[in-house]
Amino acid sequence: MPRSSWFYRLLRLSPRDEPEVQGLVLSGGGSRASFHIGALRYLYERCGIAPTCVVGTSAGSIVGAMLAQSLLADDQSKALAELENIWLSMTKPEDMYVEQAWFTRLRGQWDDIAGLVTQHVMPESTDEPSETVVETNGDDTPAELVMRAMTEDPSQDISLTPGIVWQLAGSIARIGRAGAGLTTAVRGAERAASAYRPGPIVKRLLFDSSFDASKVATSGVHLRIAFVDLNSGDLRFMREDGVIVDREDRPVGDDRYDITLGVWSSCALPGIFRPVKLGDSIYVDGGVRENVPVEMAVSGLGVTKPYVIIAAPPGVEQGDYTNKDAVTVLMRVANLVLDETIEDEVEWARTAGACVIQPRLNVHTPLTVDKTLLRINRDYGWIRAAEEITGASEQARETNDAIIAARCLWAGLAKKPKGHTAEIASVRDQIKRLLAQAEQRLLPPGSETWATALAPNVR
Repeated sequence: MPRSSWFYRLLRLSPRDEPEVQGLVLSGGGSRASFHIGALRYLYERCGIAPTCVVGTSAGSIVGAMLAQSLLADDQSKALAELENIWLSMTKPEDMYVEQAWFTRLRGQWDDIAGLVTQHVMPESTDEPSETVVETNGDDTPAELVMRAMTEDPSQDISLTPGIVWQLAGSIARIGRAGAGLTTAVRGAERAASAYRPGPIVKRLLFDSSFDASKVATSGVHLRIAFVDLNSGDLRFMREDGVIVDREDRPVGDDRYDITLGVWSSCALPGIFRPVKLGDSIYVDGGVRENVPVEMAVSGLGVTKPYVIIAAPPGVEQGDYTNKDAVTVLMRVANLVLDETIEDEVEWARTAGACVIQPRLNVHTPLTVDKTLLRINRDYGWIRAAEEITGASEQARETNDAIIAARCLWAGLAKKPKGHTAEIASVRDQIKRLLAQAEQRLLPPGSETWATALAPNVR
């Protein structure tokens, strides 16, 4: 939200005499949703929370939809446990996202085109227009639409016709041997409109689990899933009943959609996944405009006790992006934009009296899928929730951060070729010493094994 408006929006909140209304606000974060899971475990198991309102963006919408199937805290906790098992079952990036064929081709040509700076004109396509969004018109069920998004790759069948080759003759002379492969990749990119399609984790979450969209609509939980209308640029939300509403929680139409399509729209990060068409509009990831939609929870739903869980740490890490691929650069730019907006949103949340749970360290990136790091990030979520709820001292927080950093270092050393035995032993000794210094009330169950096992999966 703009810096100039957040304070004035907050002034509109009037004191309430009604009973406390608990709510969750869950940010986006890709695979970092493991942090949400750890933090929520602490809140359910140690604080006994019973949220009646849930607002989520992107990956947070997945978590939120799972929890919103029931108004009962015990049922929400069970849904969280199922989500945790599914999320931590991922072992490789392809479980979460699969490259489109055009992007695979581009990667194959990257060494040839990395230094290419000569401008070249691509021919206009003579093919019939193809789908570049996930359509919702017709007789397809929501399940069929999402499954189609997982399997369709419009860039797979791109080929060079004699006419295209003729038009490209001049350009290919300048591009050199990368010309044909690059042309094929660019035309595939135009048709696919994304670098990736969803991996099998989507099917497991939405169709192979106990998730039931009809339960969300009737549970009594007020759910809001954030996404952005790419045509108008407006932030929108899907309610638990499938109606799309604006920032003020006012319906923008009479149509109702399946909640699974709302979740998928909220996760459609531009350039990474294809936009989703709902009626006359197409929608992309809600984090484009608001990655921490606390305003909807407080101003729109009347939440008086918001728990705000943010998957990304404040600030951005420095790095060398000189020769990185297009998607890496895109993700870098997205992170810069998100950091700026999250800063404002966190300020708004704290002023509204929210309990903000956010990492101080970066365990992994939003696109990282590593079974060890996912578990470390889950544990870190638990720790950060414990620190915020109990008001832990800065010294205690620094000790816990050091433990998480050492576990990440151990994970990195374990992936390297043999010959790092002494370094690994030193890190394990460091973890053991830090665990002895830490406040045990701030550590999750199973922490006693961290100095002996790399990634224990203890609930």
